[in-house]
Formats: sequence, structure tokens, C-alpha cells
Amino acid sequence: MPIVLVAQTFTKHTYFLYIKRVKGIRPMNYTLKELQQRVESLIDQHGEDAHCGAWIYTKNDCFLKDEDGNIDYDNTVKDPEVIERIFDDVGNIDYIYQVIQECVDEVVEEQVMLQQQELAEVE
Repeated sequence: MPIVLVAQTFTKHTYFLYIKRVKGIRPMNYTLKELQQRVESLIDQHGEDAHCGAWIYTKNDCFLKDEDGNIDYDNTVKDPEVIERIFDDVGNIDYIYQVIQECVDEVVEEQVMLQQQELAEVE
């Protein structure tokens, strides 16, 4: 099952957590408050030192183009309804979850093989 990676900063530390994508639930497009509640729940489950990875996008990442068609990094989408629709659409793109999961699977396999080689060398 594809996963979503999310993060939240609390005090001085940033915590990154894997969240399984559940059919019918908005996996990626939380409000920051909803994300904070979700992350706090996951910290309770896994502990605050659990390792994970995340990508967070906000309205500040929704850049508009200038009159020449170039991305205008000083101009972002301002309308809250449009922003909500953008993240609803992005959250429903399964390809994102598939690519993330493939990357996680590949790195897991590489690291497990590396660990096995290191253990074999010690013996």
C-alpha cells in the first residue's frame, strides 16, 4: 500500500513520519493543525525519536508564472479555495505514492544487503 510522508516541527526538533494511505481518507492534504494532531498521535505510537522522511508543501510552494511564462517565485496562489483544490488534486495522484514507495523499497533492500555484508565481514 502506498505511503505518505509527512513532517512537523515541535520546539527545536523536526519529526518525520510515514503515514499509510488509507482509501477514502485525505492522506496528504491536511491543514497544519490536522497534521500536527496526526503527527502527535504517531509520536505517541512510535516515539518521538522514530526515524522517517517527509515532504511538506504549503501555499508558498504554489508559484504563479509571470507574463513571459517563467515561474515568479515572489508570486504565489492566494485564494484559499484554489489552494485547497490544488492540494486535494495532488493528494489524489497515486503516482506520487507509488514512486515514494518504490524509492523506500529500493533503499530498504540496499541497506539490508549492506548490513548483511558488514555482518559477514565481521564474522
